[in-house]
Amino acid sequence: MRDGDWYIGYYAYSNYPGALLHFGREDTGIYCLSEPDIAFADVDVADAPLPGEDGVRMGRDYQRSATATFELGVDGSHTLIDRHWPLRPGPKDRVGKWTDMEAALAFVKKDDQSPAVRGLDGVNLLRQVWRADAIRGRAGRVSWLAHKTGGRTRRLYGRPRKFAVSHSRLSSQGYTPVVADFVAVDDRFYDETAQQVELYDHVAVSLPWRPGRGSRPEWLYTSKKTIVFQQKGTMHTYPYIDVYGPCKNPKITMGGLWAVQLDMTIAAGAYVRIDPRPWIRTVTLRSGADSKSVADKLTRASPRLAQMFIPPGLWSASLSYTKTAGATSHDGPRILINWRDAYNWW
Repeated sequence: MRDGDWYIGYYAYSNYPGALLHFGREDTGIYCLSEPDIAFADVDVADAPLPGEDGVRMGRDYQRSATATFELGVDGSHTLIDRHWPLRPGPKDRVGKWTDMEAALAFVKKDDQSPAVRGLDGVNLLRQVWRADAIRGRAGRVSWLAHKTGGRTRRLYGRPRKFAVSHSRLSSQGYTPVVADFVAVDDRFYDETAQQVELYDHVAVSLPWRPGRGSRPEWLYTSKKTIVFQQKGTMHTYPYIDVYGPCKNPKITMGGLWAVQLDMTIAAGAYVRIDPRPWIRTVTLRSGADSKSVADKLTRASPRLAQMFIPPGLWSASLSYTKTAGATSHDGPRILINWRDAYNWW
């Protein structure tokens, strides 16, 4: 991506294609007519009057979402916008993501298309992405809107919503204006690069072969049950935690912030994902193709998912657990803590 670029993306679900569409600059054929407007929702307040006296009692305030509004020009007068050729994206593909070969073949056919057709195909492409069939049919599924400015890329999570096409006399020449909204789930701007740290106990690591060791591989069993990491953002962010077995009653303590524990046994080859991100908020056990909720396995001492956030700064994380029955001294769990640094603005 270059400065000024935008892209909207989501994954394919339920036999509907996903999306990965870059726009914003003129060479994409879908460019911004003005700087997009980012509007933050009014704070949801719970103020109450003080009976019998002046003033109010300030209640608990909630910061809601943000909305990005785009005024776009879809312009096929000089370039090809939809470069999918010869086939449209299938149920496992992503609209707006084309291979070099597809783009090359599409450009070969460019001379056979009038500017009007190229422009209309561009509006069709943009409308398909904004319709978001793959994600709007199920609660919790979101897309992301990313923008690069100042040399860095950050993203909002949410869904494309309003889409309005202005019929123009210039459409016959390939140009059509469009107004489109993207509504975020919250007001955080997340770093494009995801972060990950790992905790483990008795994990086997293969040693490199050296002369004189023979042909059999040698293994070293290592542990890392405490780590220190940094959340570099300016706002608190929500991690998601993958707990791989084998282990029983695993507990992850996040410095002086909170400690989450599962009252269950996780077999080798299975894992539990604790996901407190605002658009997900689930605890699931995954084993092969099977997945089921195990939210009831969180101990009473564990925090609510909404409270499992990481503020900016340096923090420690540690692992404790009980070995499963029959486990050897070399069988232990592996924990992956994943997050994106969060900011107040791009």
